Amino acid sequence: MTIPEKLKIGAKVYGVEITNKLDLGNVNYSGEISYTDLVIRICPNAQAKMEADFLHEMIHGMLDHLGYTEHDEKKVDELANVLHMVILDNPTVFTPVKEGQHENVCDSESEDR
Repeated sequence: MTIPEKLKIGAKVYGVEITNKLDLGNVNYSGEISYTDLVIRICPNAQAKMEADFLHEMIHGMLDHLGYTEHDEKKVDELANVLHMVILDNPTVFTPVKEGQHENVCDSESEDR
């Protein structure tokens, strides 16, 4: 999985930074999202940890986009970790499809009739 330099959620484009300097300033955090500065910050760690942290902050961004102001950290973390597992276990599902690579299933079914 690649951690992007930018992430668009709705109309907002968040910059993504790998940095040890979090605004939260607490050593117990390994990532944060700023809804006002439009930035996601991830602390340098093992790649899998950074990926899960990125997904955690992305989920916070999605919840904020939907208007949720209270986020249950445990649930956000669980969602991020299971999403990370699904992405890693099914890499072809998340690979962009090139134009013309797939035939239209509906068209091929109608030809059989």
